[in-house]
Amino acid sequence: MTSARVAHPLLLGLANIRMHTRTKLSSRAFLLTALLPIPQYLHPNQRMQGVLKDRLIHECLVIVLKPLMIAAEIGIMMSDPVGNVRHCYTPLAAYIVDTPEACMLACVRGKTSPFTMASYLEFGDSFCHPERTRSVTLEQLANIKADPNNLEAFFEACAEYRLNGVHAPFWMYWPYADPSVFLTLESLHHWHKEFWDHDLHWCLVAVGALELDFRFSILQPITGYHHFSCGISKLKQVTGRVHRDVQRYIIGLIAGTAPLVL
Repeated sequence: MTSARVAHPLLLGLANIRMHTRTKLSSRAFLLTALLPIPQYLHPNQRMQGVLKDRLIHECLVIVLKPLMIAAEIGIMMSDPVGNVRHCYTPLAAYIVDTPEACMLACVRGKTSPFTMASYLEFGDSFCHPERTRSVTLEQLANIKADPNNLEAFFEACAEYRLNGVHAPFWMYWPYADPSVFLTLESLHHWHKEFWDHDLHWCLVAVGALELDFRFSILQPITGYHHFSCGISKLKQVTGRVHRDVQRYIIGLIAGTAPLVL
């Protein structure tokens, strides 16, 4: 947008397009469907302004995506690439967003998993928590007796379930749409950054920083692969591409060096 006007772009694509085609900008596999507004609110409480912003996004999604919600329920006649007319349904396969937006769409507060029932105090548990399914969230919203129009009271009542104050999520009107299914993990933070911040630190402790740096430095340079001539323990401000390059080597470099019992 220009000047001081900003908006959230909403892009729409088909799940049956191959990834290598969909990720190319020249393929134009995504269609700009709408620009979701980002207004300024007059409410004196910053937390309540956040609730209003989240509610507005969900209400806009209901309006813009209503035809797809209807088609997901009763179907719609559409033509395929070769011209045949088919009776199609439009379920929500995936909604690609970063972690804060995933929490907003799942109707949970910050420091809460949008995929499971775990909160930040339970992120280190050694077992998998139950999924935060559609039915669980809708049941929690139904148990809240406060008036949604009373922002402060409703937000306070949501604290028991760690919900963010959205009383009518857009996916409740979309048949078969489940946040635990259509919210996909973000590869940069959930895979590469998680490896760099946690798994690699374990490797540095188990193998030793000097030893691991030495093993990286003596690797034969290979065309197309990053060569870490000075090791990796002192790297700063690395990108997701560097995270991925380290992952390509790490299994072979730590094999047989870590103790069986710590």
